[in-house]
Amino acid sequence: MRLRRKVCLLGAPGVGKTSLVRRFVENEFDQDHDSSIAMTISKGTIEVGDISLEMMLWDPEGSEARGQFNRSFISGASGLVFVVDGTKPGTLDHLLEAQTKGRGFIGARPAILMVNKADLTADFALTKAQVDAAGKLDWPLVRASAKSGDNVDGAFTKLAELMLEVRKESA
Repeated sequence: MRLRRKVCLLGAPGVGKTSLVRRFVENEFDQDHDSSIAMTISKGTIEVGDISLEMMLWDPEGSEARGQFNRSFISGASGLVFVVDGTKPGTLDHLLEAQTKGRGFIGARPAILMVNKADLTADFALTKAQVDAAGKLDWPLVRASAKSGDNVDGAFTKLAELMLEVRKESA
């Protein structure tokens, strides 16, 4: 069975949303990548059992993070990927604040929290308190690296499983 679902990426500018999408879809990393302009929609497929789940990945421009948390962007999304930069603690604080403000329309959609740049262990700066606060959101937290590819496919697979679980429950 083949399904197609909208997935939105959310996070502060520069956290690596586009790089994570590119690693997942094309298995590539571009060190000199420029921020996204407007909206990029990419397609990535995950196989879960006998289901082929085609994810339409909505990646907003990097310069205006607040626009991500609006009804029209998230409307119709079956899943959400919240992305933070593990070397910049402010990106998690920004996300937690924006998530609180947008909770009414973000709703109970399946979501994961990807902490990008996990390969930069010496520069990792998230505090235990921040990670604990993020853990209260009921989103699986995945440390990943767009650069090395570590855990990127696993994170999208986890989201696919959560989305298919919701589908089963509503059937």
